[in-house]
Amino acid sequence: MESLFLQQTLNGLIIGSIYSLIAIGLTMIFGVMKISNFAHGDYSMVGAYTAVFLMAWVPGWMGWVGSIIAAAAVVGILGIVTERLIFRPLIGRWTDIDIIMVSIGLFILLENLAQLFFGATPQMISDPFKGATVHIGGVSTSVLRVFCFGFSCIAIGALQIFLNRSKLGVAIRATSQNRFAAQLMGVDINLIYTLTFWVGAALAGVAGVLYGTTFAVHPLMGAMPTLKAFVVTILGGMGNIRGAIFGGFILGIAESLGGNYLAMEYQHAIGFFIIILVLLLRPRGLFGAKEGT
Repeated sequence: MESLFLQQTLNGLIIGSIYSLIAIGLTMIFGVMKISNFAHGDYSMVGAYTAVFLMAWVPGWMGWVGSIIAAAAVVGILGIVTERLIFRPLIGRWTDIDIIMVSIGLFILLENLAQLFFGATPQMISDPFKGATVHIGGVSTSVLRVFCFGFSCIAIGALQIFLNRSKLGVAIRATSQNRFAAQLMGVDINLIYTLTFWVGAALAGVAGVLYGTTFAVHPLMGAMPTLKAFVVTILGGMGNIRGAIFGGFILGIAESLGGNYLAMEYQHAIGFFIIILVLLLRPRGLFGAKEGT
């Protein structure tokens, strides 16, 4: 029983790290631009398809690592384009309903375009390690999943260093806390908006490769990551990056343990039950929402 608990906890940590990666991008965009992007999960779908096609040309572990870099680049560019052409003109409207409806429209558009170009048949990102497994104490998992967990942690750590040690990172944090004060201090708000959307989308692209590696790649795969990212964002606290990191791990472990000890049919409902409970007890999330959100 103990080994089963540890096994499910390990599985939860792995999938939770991917949830965190997706939610961090969504949290950054919301914290800086106050945009709730319902198409964020579909950026992950684009990243996953980028990996599928790149690994068809460059197989093996080099192709897999290269696909992560390529997905970050492709989805990052997509993020810049959608921010400039779609979301930027809507910032400053009297209500948020315009942005919400446009992001839902973008979500539907990306899914339909993916189905048009790639078909509805699910595809798999090939395992560069040929199904090799690793044993850690009384639990075991695939080498590929260990690498997915490692890449997620590296990406999260690199983002934290960027936000805390670089001038642009400090400018992003300052804009998130008080946009007008940051502008008075000489921060180029338009540049920060573009940079934030680029970083958030690129993280979603990386997460899409890891998510597609763990599960399957298909045009509708972005819907569930979008929901999970919003669950994690609300759970940790709107606009709180630290909350998004820990919230992703909490959700991953809760789903893994709940699916094992309750029933797999209730696995996805667990996250929404946690959200309701957290909002009743702590309306600003476990780690508190950022001021102004």
